[in-house]
Amino acid sequence: MEQTIYPVAGAVKILGEKSSALRYWEEQFGLDIRRNPKGNRCYSTEDIQIFLCIQELKKKGYQLKEIKEVIPLLMQAAAPEEDKDRQLRFYEVLDRLMQELKRQRRQEDRYKRVDEAIRQHQIARKQVAVTEEQKRQKGKKKKKTGRKALR
Repeated sequence: MEQTIYPVAGAVKILGEKSSALRYWEEQFGLDIRRNPKGNRCYSTEDIQIFLCIQELKKKGYQLKEIKEVIPLLMQAAAPEEDKDRQLRFYEVLDRLMQELKRQRRQEDRYKRVDEAIRQHQIARKQVAVTEEQKRQKGKKKKKTGRKALR
């Protein structure tokens, strides 16, 4: 089965991204993009699929570091043969990974909220302690001035 190869301009047209974005993603995600004999990048159908997945995840609000965790699994799922079962499995894997990332993000957000609540509680306790200490210091000063007046 012959594989479709796209030059940079073709990939840019399909994806609607700048070539610099594609190079950046290649670098960030460690994608092994083939080159022709002249040294120009050539993108396979699988490469385009990976880029489309990256785009989709970015649109859904995922950070590059989160997407970076998913890419190796997506690359395993993307295969040269494009039968319906393979595509279905690919999207099932993608869906599971996205659900897991959402779950992790919710958990991280929960941890951040708890951490912030603890921090605010500690600040409030510190302020109370400072206020009490100031009252105690004022009370000591009054006692000293009261003793001096009695002498």
